[in-house]
Amino acid sequence: MNKTIIININGIVFHIEEDAYETLRQYMINVKKHFAYSRDCDEIVTDIENRIAEMFTERLAEEKKQVIVAADVNFVIEQMGQVNEFEEGHADDAEQAEYGTSKKLYRDLDDRIVGGVCSGIAHYFNIEPKWVRIIAVLIIFLGGSGLLIYALLWIIIPKARTRSEKMAMKGEPVNLYNLKKNFDEEVDALRTNLNRAHREASPALRRAGGFFEEVFRSIGRLISGAGKIVIKLIGIFIIIFGTAAFIAFLCATVGLVGFWDATQMSFFPFNVINPEYETPIYFSAFVLIAIPLIALTLFALRIVLNRQIVTRTGSFTLLIIWLTGLIVAIYYGTRLGSEFNQEATFSQVTNVKPSKVYYIKLNNEKYFTHDDSVQLDLNSLNRRKIIVNEDFDQFDSPRKLHFVIDKSETEFPTITQLFTARGKDYKAALANAQDIDYRYTQKDSVIELSSEVYLKGKSLYRGQEVRVTLKLPVNSRVIVDGRLNSFLENHNLWDCKPENSSYDEPSEWIMSNDGLKCKDDSLYRKRHPEE
Repeated sequence: MNKTIIININGIVFHIEEDAYETLRQYMINVKKHFAYSRDCDEIVTDIENRIAEMFTERLAEEKKQVIVAADVNFVIEQMGQVNEFEEGHADDAEQAEYGTSKKLYRDLDDRIVGGVCSGIAHYFNIEPKWVRIIAVLIIFLGGSGLLIYALLWIIIPKARTRSEKMAMKGEPVNLYNLKKNFDEEVDALRTNLNRAHREASPALRRAGGFFEEVFRSIGRLISGAGKIVIKLIGIFIIIFGTAAFIAFLCATVGLVGFWDATQMSFFPFNVINPEYETPIYFSAFVLIAIPLIALTLFALRIVLNRQIVTRTGSFTLLIIWLTGLIVAIYYGTRLGSEFNQEATFSQVTNVKPSKVYYIKLNNEKYFTHDDSVQLDLNSLNRRKIIVNEDFDQFDSPRKLHFVIDKSETEFPTITQLFTARGKDYKAALANAQDIDYRYTQKDSVIELSSEVYLKGKSLYRGQEVRVTLKLPVNSRVIVDGRLNSFLENHNLWDCKPENSSYDEPSEWIMSNDGLKCKDDSLYRKRHPEE
């Protein structure tokens, strides 16, 4: 029993005995060595492999077997020929094996007018294709069935796709010599046609090239002119914008430094700056913004007017002024940063009146300074500075109120206020924390928390924060105003609200041993089905 090997040739799988495989492998090695220095060696070898695959398929079908044996391989090699049996260009066609010399009917796609039927028939009967085409035209016009016959032949006759099929169509033996010869003739014909096309097309191409060259040159001149106009328009826009922005920053700086009362600048971020730092900081900010605007405007003027606007000395002077402003800004920025070095905290604990149900609400009342009252047309003389406000953009600053509802370890409810601030040292930070003014009220079971954190007197913003912790005993019911959700840290009020609730709609909770939970637990499970 011989060992069988599975091989793949041209995408077709064959079963071949081991000794037959060795013979075939050595034959293909010799073929590849012989054609290694030929033009397009890979394509020639591929055509040879395709022909071998066709011959093996035909051989197996004729003998009705599944495995290729040594006799099959020797038969194929004999028909294809050994590489040492011929010298390129000197083989004798009469000595080629007769296998494959019989013609086969294919449609010639290389010499076709419609479908290649006529040229294929001409090859089969060894006549000129033009005579077959003339006969076909006469049949089509003189008899009604001619067109139908041509269509049927188009469908029935296969196309000559591979090189071996094209050779079989012409009656050429499909062996090593003819495969190589056919390929070389095809390449030479292609090269000849290309040379002829080049010679015929060169004058027309030169004329077309000159025409397109002139067209592209004209388009280039048009684009260049249009581009210059667009650049000048952009330059004019930059000049207008830069000048307007410079005047606006100049007026703002003069107003800040010379005409505006410092008490009017009590909102963030102006309430961070120490009064003695205001003038140098405002001027350095003006320089850092204004000098680039001036440089950009001068550059745009140079583009528009096409001439030098400022000398090298002027440019160097602008750079020195800008670097000076940068140094001043860094210096005072560092000084301001040192005001936030240390953090201090102190707390106040207040007892809450016991109740079975607590209503936690948000108090939106706001307290303004005298200048704030004048600006907003209010009749208030309260001397307080606001640092947190949601409704008036001119008072916006970082949110500094944090609210927590937690379980009390005793039977008594309490409110703990934790005041935190920063300063250049611990003493200053503690003083800043003590300047925080925060308000809440309790009336019976209603606890109102202010949304605002205020500073006493002329205190500056130094990261002041208030953390209000409401501790309630177990089984206490809590109804929380929906507007507190943005301040509440440890719970989300939406978890205990029905679908499509408004943002200010209250939610009901109950204090358990594990902390605050929804009174209606189904609402929470509906929003958190994974828990």
